[in-house]
Amino acid sequence: MKYVAFYFPQFQQIPENDRWWGSGFTDWDLVRHARAHSSRQRQPRKPLGGNFYDLSDPDAVARQAELAERFGLYAFNFYHYWFDGRLMLGRPAEYFLQDKSHNLKFCFTWANESWTRQWVGNPEILLRQSHRPDPKIWAKHFYYLVAYFSDHRYIRIDGRPVFFIYRPELNPHLCRYVAFFNHLAVKEGLPGVYFIGLRSYPLAVEKKATACLDAHLRFQPRYIMNSEGSNRGLLMGKLECFLRSCPEAMQLPLALVKHRLSGAKAYDYDQFCQRIIELAERDPEDHLQSIIVDWDNTARYGDKSRFFTGVSPERFAHWLEQLTRVELSKGRDMIFINAWNEWSEGAYLEPDEVVGYRNLEVVRTMNQRYGGNACSGSRSDSG
Repeated sequence: MKYVAFYFPQFQQIPENDRWWGSGFTDWDLVRHARAHSSRQRQPRKPLGGNFYDLSDPDAVARQAELAERFGLYAFNFYHYWFDGRLMLGRPAEYFLQDKSHNLKFCFTWANESWTRQWVGNPEILLRQSHRPDPKIWAKHFYYLVAYFSDHRYIRIDGRPVFFIYRPELNPHLCRYVAFFNHLAVKEGLPGVYFIGLRSYPLAVEKKATACLDAHLRFQPRYIMNSEGSNRGLLMGKLECFLRSCPEAMQLPLALVKHRLSGAKAYDYDQFCQRIIELAERDPEDHLQSIIVDWDNTARYGDKSRFFTGVSPERFAHWLEQLTRVELSKGRDMIFINAWNEWSEGAYLEPDEVVGYRNLEVVRTMNQRYGGNACSGSRSDSG
């Protein structure tokens, strides 16, 4: 089994965030100022040794890669921010590519949604994702990515570099975009691109919206939270499914209403992970699975946050092993962990002042136990 962790590149200063959120802002500001609003929470979260690193420093990225590789992680899945030709927060992946001293694998998830002030209850769009159907923009995107796709460490399935799309249903030209990328990939000597869409909620027109993708990843905890984790009722659930299939501009008012009406919500970690296992057991072959280390997004949402109780490295180990067994039995050889360093959502493998390296030790143990058990039905390329 191969364990891949999502990688969040926001821990670096950029001029846009200086303008929108204040000089010098990074997500560390949110992490430092988080305060528990329940006795069942652990806030603020503090990285071990006060390591509030700066991802504009290539040495910081190199240390992360070395740490991940040392504990048996297979790959980073970098969030990739691309807005019709404009790249944001790209330095960590660029440093990673340039550093040939490690053999950690990697891939990208295109976080293809607009940047807003939504997490503070304001739907103002800061940077719009318009998905313009312009072949010149699409070509620019592909040729930026092809240097990564061609690297021997980039994850491939059936020889094709994998490219995740965070919200594929937002792109009204998705199938044309996929076909265009595949055409250019063949021209560059690749057999194509393997497109995987994240599923963070049910859609009213699921198959139509994502029919041209090769596979799907059930993205946790968002999928269960958005589909099963509220008391919104049948009518509101159907309305949400419909609106999620609409253009992003129509969805932002819904997000604002939900934000204003919501309060804090606690989830039991064992019960939640049991539901992850049940979904994995019944999912079709083209669905990959993810699991959470922990989750508490108080740093972003304050007293409207969602968080877990009953979390520990021992429970993470138990459920990661259960999911590993399910996936191996179904011929799959990759599991995605949310996340390597989503500190502002309490989802991270990196060591902190309380847990230390124990979650990383879980990954190392599972890798030692199951790392050689990729079965014949799996299709991700080894290397």
